Amino acid sequence: MNTPTTSRRARRRRVADQDRKRAPRACDRCKSRKQSCLETPTGVCQRCLRGSFACRFDRERTPPGVDAGGHDGPSIDDSTLFDEASLTVPVVSSLESRQDAALPQRPQAGLARDDLLGVSPEGATSEMFMWPRFLSKLRDAFCLDPQPAAEDSELARLQGGMSRPPSTPPEQVRRLEKVIDRFPPRAVAVFLLSVCICHGTDNFYYFDQAGFSAELDTFYSDPDSPLRRDAGFVCLALATFALGSQWTTLARPEHVRETPSPSEGTDPGRIFYDLARTLMGDIVDRACVRSVQAAYVLGVYLMPASAIGASYVYMGLALRKALAIGLHQESDDPSLTDDERENRRRVFWAVWSLERTVTIKLNKPRSVSQDIITVRPPSILPTDAGQKFNNIHHQIANVQLTRVMDTLAQPAAWTNDTQLPPDNYQLLLKSWKRSLPSQLKLETTDPTTSSYRAVFHLYLNYYFAWIALGKVSVVTIVRSRLRLAQAQSSEQPAIDHRIESLALSCTKAAKKMLGLFEHLVGTGNLTRFSFTDFQGCSIATIVVLLAGIMERDSEYQRRVDFGIDCLRKMAGENLTARTGVRFVEALKSIADEARAKLEASRQNTATAPLGGTNEYQPADYTTWVQWLARVEQQPGTQGPSSFDESPALGSALHDPAASQSLGPGMASAETSQAWEEAAALQLQGLSASAFGMPVDENGLADPTAVPPMDSYLPSSVFNDDQLYLMGLTGMDVLDFTAGLG
Repeated sequence: MNTPTTSRRARRRRVADQDRKRAPRACDRCKSRKQSCLETPTGVCQRCLRGSFACRFDRERTPPGVDAGGHDGPSIDDSTLFDEASLTVPVVSSLESRQDAALPQRPQAGLARDDLLGVSPEGATSEMFMWPRFLSKLRDAFCLDPQPAAEDSELARLQGGMSRPPSTPPEQVRRLEKVIDRFPPRAVAVFLLSVCICHGTDNFYYFDQAGFSAELDTFYSDPDSPLRRDAGFVCLALATFALGSQWTTLARPEHVRETPSPSEGTDPGRIFYDLARTLMGDIVDRACVRSVQAAYVLGVYLMPASAIGASYVYMGLALRKALAIGLHQESDDPSLTDDERENRRRVFWAVWSLERTVTIKLNKPRSVSQDIITVRPPSILPTDAGQKFNNIHHQIANVQLTRVMDTLAQPAAWTNDTQLPPDNYQLLLKSWKRSLPSQLKLETTDPTTSSYRAVFHLYLNYYFAWIALGKVSVVTIVRSRLRLAQAQSSEQPAIDHRIESLALSCTKAAKKMLGLFEHLVGTGNLTRFSFTDFQGCSIATIVVLLAGIMERDSEYQRRVDFGIDCLRKMAGENLTARTGVRFVEALKSIADEARAKLEASRQNTATAPLGGTNEYQPADYTTWVQWLARVEQQPGTQGPSSFDESPALGSALHDPAASQSLGPGMASAETSQAWEEAAALQLQGLSASAFGMPVDENGLADPTAVPPMDSYLPSSVFNDDQLYLMGLTGMDVLDFTAGLG
């Protein structure tokens, strides 16, 4: 039973407002969620401004100078009292809970939404140090008395002043308005977003799909939406449109094939990328998750065209910004909701995983060590079931595989045989594969779903990990065998059994990877130029070619032809990719020449004891006829013509008639200067077997008369794309020249 005395005691304010450590008042939304609430001069709290929510205070402000401890003060429920964390600056986050359906409220004129995310004038994030709570813990650690409430409140007030957002420059506002004016129609935007989610998300995490879709609807339906003044949202939306445009061919219905479509050599997403690029300068110094997401999606979009250039830079920018705002650490800020924490985890692991995978494939150094990462891996949320493409299991598996690859990956420049991966590498990789859930098994995944290509890429990266571990071992064994053949010695070189095991696993993985592409082609999921697909198919074909120098089974030629044919289909009209195909074709001719040299050496070794017997085998006659035919063709060999006048390299490699006019390189290999297999595998010194090598007066090959390399390959090879071609084809990963003196 409530007596008047107990009622007055419940309403009594025991501590004046100016001396309270707890928040004296909160808006309805923060109160219901028991979150910290800091009111801004506009009358709207910072959390509601950040999330574009309606903000309403149901109690009147205490008049200045009036003691709030009197009996006449308004009653307050204990649920509205917060701990001292309410005096801190709200944490930066790009994702508020989407459960509240309140209408957005327009912030103060002249303030962009990203400017209201708790960024100090210096651009540093305010989430790292919550000063009042931190200093209280520090005083307690040194056995000091608690800080007086007045000083604590003053510190919080000063920190709030530091985080007050600066006004948006007029030129930035005009730039943003011009970009928004060039946005696509709403129907086009929704279509591109849907395509990006269904076909471009893969094993990654870009944003909360349901939340971003709702924000895009608000952007188009409400002309006064704060999102129209949010440079981060606009930039992320444009990046999403650009990425989605790359996959529109997969969304084209069968009955509308006659509808005009973008030409093969054009990139329809370029118009969105050019617009997004103009806004990167406005968001690059903002400590918000949205800027990380925008740079990340732009990096994914640019991977097919410039994985070693612009994409590599944007990916690095996203990773650095993620580190700057502390996404790599588990936040202890109590004001963060579970959804916000999980969003931060997924964004960081998505950025780190893709950036690390690309650096491994491009033979680049590690950017961030796992030792500094304390944030937990992604986990499943109840809201994941409502996503348009629920790939949370793919995200978890991708993070686990990338961490294994990061642990096992070594620099490609292994200069000796002692630098081998850990002994448990097989256990780590096989354990990952066995741990995959049933929905991530490729053989049971429906090829018509969005999940198929995502699962395909998981297996692709799995086999790539095996190739990355055994790449040097394959080259080491090939070099040793060819040097033995050159010396015409019957003594087998001593090779560590671990190197042979790695080489065998690498070759097996390459064959498995080509089998994946056969499954991909059979299901109709092979798309035009994709960096992940193209690089994977290229490196697998190259490893099969190298292993074929030593031994070829009945399936060798079929595998090689299939791999090169897939590369041609994926390259399409992309000049860079087509040049990469020619690199692989040139390597095929080199492998064939090396194989012929090795076979000739074996035959010479087998017939070394001359005079011992007059018996011969039927195959000897065939060998004689083939040699005679090659010798008779030498006098008619023409000198090399220019690249533009000669037939396509690919057609010459696959046309038997045309291959006869490629020059005497195969016949004269045994009489030319000492053959250095590692040098022949360098792109800068391609073997002349694929081109007409001139001969001297004695009919022997004259390497000094060979015209420069740029007469055979297009000039684009020698610009900034040269390094990209090395990474694109996988030759940079193999690093043939490592350790050569």
